[in-house]
Amino acid sequence: MLLRATSDDTRATDTVRASATIGLMGALLLKDKTAALAVYGGSFVGMSAPTRLLHGILPSQVKGGVKVPDTSAVALLLNFAIAGALAGLVHGASIGLNWFYGGWGGKAGFCGFVGCLLFRVLRTVQKKLAF
Repeated sequence: MLLRATSDDTRATDTVRASATIGLMGALLLKDKTAALAVYGGSFVGMSAPTRLLHGILPSQVKGGVKVPDTSAVALLLNFAIAGALAGLVHGASIGLNWFYGGWGGKAGFCGFVGCLLFRVLRTVQKKLAF
């Protein structure tokens, strides 16, 4: 997210490269392999477009004239952290329940997707219950 927001270089804004960089840093700096996998899986949540995660709309719709409220950097990071934590909970549950046998790359991506989906559901419920 930070690379996307601060860089004008199109290669730096590539979400796949950013996720791979985070995964590599986690693998090199963390001794616990499960923690490194959790960091890498969490980086999949950061691949989401902020407008999609926070407001449920595509970036192309924003260009089409849809008004999107401004979000502070702290609120943006907090919302992505919540979605990442939800993805981590899904990942932990999948380990405990012995889901997904074999590879872990697809599992990490799926858990990131479900974390974002759960975040959108909770955010929608929160907005409907707010007065």
